[in-house]
Amino acid sequence: MFRSMAWFALALALPAVAWAGKPAPVELVIVYPGGPDAGAEGKKLAEQLVQHLAAATSLDPSSFAGAYFNDEKAAAAYLKTHRDAFVLGGLGFYLSQRKALGLVPLAHLRGEAGNDERFSVVVKKGRFKTLDDLQGKTLWGSVLFEDSRYVDRFAFAGKLQAGQWFDVRPTPRPLSAVRKLDSDAADAVLLNRAQLDALKRMPLYQKLEVIHTSEPVCTLGLMAVSTPRTKAVQEKIVKSVLELCATAQGKSVCQGVGIVGFDPVRADVLDAAVKKYDGAR
Repeated sequence: MFRSMAWFALALALPAVAWAGKPAPVELVIVYPGGPDAGAEGKKLAEQLVQHLAAATSLDPSSFAGAYFNDEKAAAAYLKTHRDAFVLGGLGFYLSQRKALGLVPLAHLRGEAGNDERFSVVVKKGRFKTLDDLQGKTLWGSVLFEDSRYVDRFAFAGKLQAGQWFDVRPTPRPLSAVRKLDSDAADAVLLNRAQLDALKRMPLYQKLEVIHTSEPVCTLGLMAVSTPRTKAVQEKIVKSVLELCATAQGKSVCQGVGIVGFDPVRADVLDAAVKKYDGAR
């Protein structure tokens, strides 16, 4: 799938109304920046997630509500008023919102190439040689829907601020942007690892070249807003998410957001990412 793997948007969202004697449902929120529209397709992904996790945990389906967002700001605003929530989202969302929302990391995301993400800048062959050549030029990509500090620190190692160095053009259709490179209608495209791997299988790639690749970046796939209710079901939710992509129903959810599976979280890896995000440039 050519869409961004680096995470995920959240929201389908039936309003969390507490009926007499019954608590509001625990939210299962998908956050996919630049992903499918938060309409029928997003609603379908969220509903599939709710159905799978309810069955896998043997919990009442009515105790869950699904939500999907393809915009991080909208997702964060939603979670501020729907605190009892688990989030399928990426590292950028976690790093930018962990303090404001009280997020707890629970599982790494795994793509076809493993747990590491990389970001690459692709240009038309022979047109540009370095990032210096791209100052003031257009940079397209779905990755640009991610938190800007995350992009700056992890895609460009803090050596530049993408929004100031480039003329950034976030797009949910990176393949269309890549095709513009050949006609000089676009100067460069920022791709994640899955997108670049897909591009390499296309004849078009012979006309292009990579002029920048980031260091490996750890991934994140599952987190929770820390509340008494999420803590009470956390063990069951984590177990079911770790097994999600191996099940018939869960597989469609995983394919919808371009992932292969989840792995237990590694605190040492995340600590390093937090330091990189929070540290001075």
